[in-house]
Formats: sequence, C-alpha cells, structure tokens
Amino acid sequence: MSSITFGMTLTFGDCATTKCILETEINSVLQFCHSAPGGSHYESTRTARKVLDCGLYWPTIFRDVHHFVSTCERCQKARMAMNQRHEMPQQPILFCEVFDVWGIDFMGPFPVSNGYSYILLAVDYVSRWVEAIATKTNDAKVVVGFFKSNIFCRFGVPKALISDQGSHFCNRAMAFLLQKYGVAHRIAIAYHPQTNGQAEVFNREIKQTLQKMTNPNKKD
Repeated sequence: MSSITFGMTLTFGDCATTKCILETEINSVLQFCHSAPGGSHYESTRTARKVLDCGLYWPTIFRDVHHFVSTCERCQKARMAMNQRHEMPQQPILFCEVFDVWGIDFMGPFPVSNGYSYILLAVDYVSRWVEAIATKTNDAKVVVGFFKSNIFCRFGVPKALISDQGSHFCNRAMAFLLQKYGVAHRIAIAYHPQTNGQAEVFNREIKQTLQKMTNPNKKD
C-alpha cells in the first residue's frame, strides 16, 4: 500500500474500481459519509466502511476517520448525554444459542408521521440482530402481531423474552401467547433496568441517530 498515492484510481479484477481521492477532498467525503443525513453519525468503523463502500480510499483513511468522528460535536454531545442506566447488563444470559433470547422495547411517541408515532424494537441477545417496525399505537395487539410475524415465523420460537413492566408487554394476550409456545417472560424491574440492557442499548442508538438527523424544529 505504500505505493498508493492520492489521486490514483485502483482497479481490482474486471470491474471493482476504487478511487484514491485527493487530500483536498477528504473532509468533504467525511462530511458526506458521517455528518450528512445518510451518514447517521455512526462510529469510526462503520463510517470508514461507508467510505469504502462508496468506492473511495486514501492511505490514511482509518486514522482520519477516527479523528473526524472523535471530534464531531454532535457525536460528543450525544455521548455525554448517555445515562448509566443504559449500560449493558452485568449478568450473562444463560441461554447461549442465537435467537434464544430477545429483548423488546417501545420507542416514542415521536411526532406523528403518516399516522405512525412509535417504534417497536426487538434485539437478539446473542447475535445482536435487530428487528424494528414503525407502529401507530403501543398496545398489546401490536406486540402480539409483531412477535407472530417478525419473530416466530422468521427466527423460530425463542426460549425467553425480556421486557419492562409496561402494560403493552405484561397483559393477558401476551401471557397466553408466551405460555402457548413455552416462552419464559423475564421482567426488567424498576430498580434493575439493565435486565433489558440489549434492547435499551439499541433503543438508545436509534434515538441518537434520529436526534442527530432531526432539525431543531423537530419537523423532519
């Protein structure tokens, strides 16, 4: 890689072409891939991957991306606003197979858009795979339907579900569904919110992304 210089065009195979951009273009590329609406203010690795996926490269890409992200004002403010209650759970989950344990949480209400004001989020504790849908309400009917169509039918029946004590998760319909399929329901109690830490972490990440991408007038 030492022979690669700024401004070169690199070709791999028959069609994979990567442009080694000029030094004067670096800041504009980083602004687009990190700070623009499509950039979502992701961390360094994901931002660098976005640059590479765009077919762009330069010799100091990873160092420059790290510096750019670490000095991004919006990212620093969002990081400082984090609360300790969002930390990952300290106790390991006993079930260790992929899709055995899901954490679930509602986000919102947000300003209504096309009738939707909530996001229902579920996270697999092992793979960290995320399933999320926009919803018009945050009631039990929505949760039951989500589990049947988005979890059971696609990933199989899990061994455990972790949620808070909200009435949309703790109700007769959900109890019947989980009991029917033999799914244990673990409740994140008020004085130990880290129980549902995985969903909380992704909940926070999505909230931060939305906050970074939304104008101060909240109309986006």
